[in-house]
Amino acid sequence: MSVQTEMAIKWTHITIGTSDFDRSIAFYRDFCNLKVVRDRRRKEGGGTVWLGSQNDSPDNPSFVLVLMRSTTISPVDHLGFECGSKEEVESIARRAEKEGILENPPTDSGGVVGYWTIVKDPDGHFVEFTYGQPIKGLI
Repeated sequence: MSVQTEMAIKWTHITIGTSDFDRSIAFYRDFCNLKVVRDRRRKEGGGTVWLGSQNDSPDNPSFVLVLMRSTTISPVDHLGFECGSKEEVESIARRAEKEGILENPPTDSGGVVGYWTIVKDPDGHFVEFTYGQPIKGLI
């Protein structure tokens, strides 16, 4: 059942808990190519850091990952990031394996699922890296 509305609704962010901002920022910067677009750790009413794509304009990110200081009670199933090639997926998996955070090795599931690997972020959230699983053209 869809909700009828006159407003244009746009998905803008997902928020996940982190026990250590610096460690999580480093993970998402190094593995997912994200950058800090808003840092509210030290502001009144703050306690969040917003991360956006390196490819977005600084003043208009298309989607952000918000880190909030909290204990991770239940990690998200996984966050998905699209890579430009199978080799990029494999490179990420090799790095993750060296760091002891590889959850699933590169797997080719074919079809619309494509080639993928899953690693764990510092708080146990799964992060999937794919090639051949585009979201363009879904509708």
